Amino acid sequence: MACLVQYIKMDNDFNKTRDVVRRELANFLGVEFEDIEDDSSLTEDLHMKATDLTDFMEVLARMSMETANVDLTATETFLDLVEALTDH
Repeated sequence: MACLVQYIKMDNDFNKTRDVVRRELANFLGVEFEDIEDDSSLTEDLHMKATDLTDFMEVLARMSMETANVDLTATETFLDLVEALTDH
């Protein structure tokens, strides 16, 4: 039972982080929240350049999100980014 409670808490934390990052990314890019899907490619669908990605990581860091261990070279989609941010 304790494992189930921990899983539900982790799932809720993941979903909360996903919503916060989606909202901030939409604001950063000037697009609608709904336009960013889990499988949206950061570079192809959202047209982010390397400098955009690093600038956005700075935005998240200012929000006290742990961004130091995120490998942007291995981050292709929005969901990849959220998973990297929630991997502790």
